Amino acid sequence: MAEQRYSRRKNLNIYWTVFDKVAGQPAFMDGFVMDMLTAEDVDNLVDLLNRGNQPSLSGFAGSF
Repeated sequence: MAEQRYSRRKNLNIYWTVFDKVAGQPAFMDGFVMDMLTAEDVDNLVDLLNRGNQPSLSGFAGSF
């Protein structure tokens, strides 16, 4: 299995960040930092990004 580019990192209490291992910084999508996410949301985004499926934020607006 190939190394996954994206992972999750805990930041404040209950919040998570999608971390881009290649860039060495939090991931950006459509100009937004993928930060301050719930555990469920960060897991979903990490899975999608690692599969190469990078949807726009509008597709996630209803889930936040």
